[in-house]
Amino acid sequence: MQLGHCKLHDLKSVPCFILHARPRDSRPPGGYHTASGGGRSSSRKRAAQIVSAAEEGKAGISVGKRVATAYDEDELKGRRGYLCESGLLDPELDESVCDIDEQPAEQQQIWVEAWGRGRWLLGLLVLQSMSSFVLDWYQQLLKDHLVITLFLTMLVGAGGNAGNQSAIKVIRGLATGSLNTTPRVMLRTLAQQTLIGVILGASLACGGFIRVYLSHGSIASSFAISSSLFFIVVTSVFSGTALPFALAKAGVDPANAGTSIQVIMDVSGCLITCFTCNLILNQLAGILPVS
Repeated sequence: MQLGHCKLHDLKSVPCFILHARPRDSRPPGGYHTASGGGRSSSRKRAAQIVSAAEEGKAGISVGKRVATAYDEDELKGRRGYLCESGLLDPELDESVCDIDEQPAEQQQIWVEAWGRGRWLLGLLVLQSMSSFVLDWYQQLLKDHLVITLFLTMLVGAGGNAGNQSAIKVIRGLATGSLNTTPRVMLRTLAQQTLIGVILGASLACGGFIRVYLSHGSIASSFAISSSLFFIVVTSVFSGTALPFALAKAGVDPANAGTSIQVIMDVSGCLITCFTCNLILNQLAGILPVS
């Protein structure tokens, strides 16, 4: 038996014992001797040294295991804190990271968390109120074409849903490390998601055209609303992809992009709808072959 060093979980080496097998017929130089007198005393000392070294080795291994366990727990807590607000699943553990070893509510800094979230929600509330100015500006259009008001919630809702899908995809990629904030990765992701947005927008626009036409029988109104739906979805997918990258670059938690994109698309969806419908139903009514 020989005292050496072993590596434990990629940490510094710790003391351990290395056993060397002795051939069955091998004998120490000079042969075996019966321990008696001074020989017994020497053997006892040697045995005591081996036992002491063994205890030191076990202690070192125990310390190494505790350090490794603490290291794993810290890494897991860091990952959990990054993903928990979005409710995403950990790809390695295949379980909700919010269910892992949550701290008791009384131990959390309640006021600090409430202050941070409250500020963000207040800002979103003020931003969402901007839609009232858009609707007031186009109130005559809404009076002349009531069908726009009837489908306005469908339009802004579709935009918020599409943008939230893209935002969650990017948030998950940033959290797991499959995406980062380098210009190359961001541009590639934006291009990919914009193409997906065009495909989704065209598909949803066809469905929206059929829905409006079956309800009101007006090709002009159906075309105006479906066109608005197309532009809203494309804009929403692009914004939902870009916003988490922008927040990460600014040092803000990208998980906030999920709620932010909903509010942004509420305001921009109203603006896009009113602008597009006004363009098709009023300004281009005599040019476009729809009635």
